[in-house]
Amino acid sequence: MRHPKRAAAVAGPAIERPSFVLATGLVLALAAIKLLDPVMRLRPEIVDGSIADRLLTGLTSFGEGVELLVGSGVLLLALAAIDPAGLGRGVRRRLLEVATTFGFVFASVAGSGLLASLVKNLFGRARPENLVGDGVFQIHQVVFASKWAAFPSGHATTAGASAAVLALLFPRWRGPILAAGAAIALTRVALGAHFPSDVTAGFALGAAFTLMLAQALAARGLVFRHGADGRLRPNATGGPAGWFDLLADLMASRRPPQA
Repeated sequence: MRHPKRAAAVAGPAIERPSFVLATGLVLALAAIKLLDPVMRLRPEIVDGSIADRLLTGLTSFGEGVELLVGSGVLLLALAAIDPAGLGRGVRRRLLEVATTFGFVFASVAGSGLLASLVKNLFGRARPENLVGDGVFQIHQVVFASKWAAFPSGHATTAGASAAVLALLFPRWRGPILAAGAAIALTRVALGAHFPSDVTAGFALGAAFTLMLAQALAARGLVFRHGADGRLRPNATGGPAGWFDLLADLMASRRPPQA
């Protein structure tokens, strides 16, 4: 008896492959070391306390990812505290999916940040303000000091991870979200805290780490799925559309039965 052949899976776009994103970021970072990093010495100085300084400092704070970490962490704990007893099978499934979504958000931002912190401290590249002489690349490996922890940029890594998370969950706004994430990462260059190559590598690392988690979840049918064109799509159950459905289901389940 012949079994019907399964349709071959369509390969997604290269931009959603973690290896491609990371490799592209490293290539661009190498190019930046040669072409852009030397120009750092020519950038205009930002006066402490000036309007530009306050604006850039405010924008760069979003590169810490605190909002996503705290928000997803609190929501994850709140969902974990819900007693599934008495909930229907569909509601329990939606509860698991939504909890997994917030777990994905937290793991992407926190995991990429921890990875960047480890790599940059092991690598030990000097920050622009700590360079001696005319070079742009001085190494002090495994020192674990902030002034020797420039590559990759931690803020840019978190900005890349945050932008990738939001772009995957809200694909309709992918372009503006990624542009905003890149702008936040570039504030590290404007403030003189990092070279362009540090920021490029960090943003790619954060995005690649997030895509790795998203692809792993999609392979298990959690949070994401692969569309007909191979692109990652948020599931209806665990994606943003399902969050309000879950809230409605939980409110309905807690209503006292009518007489």
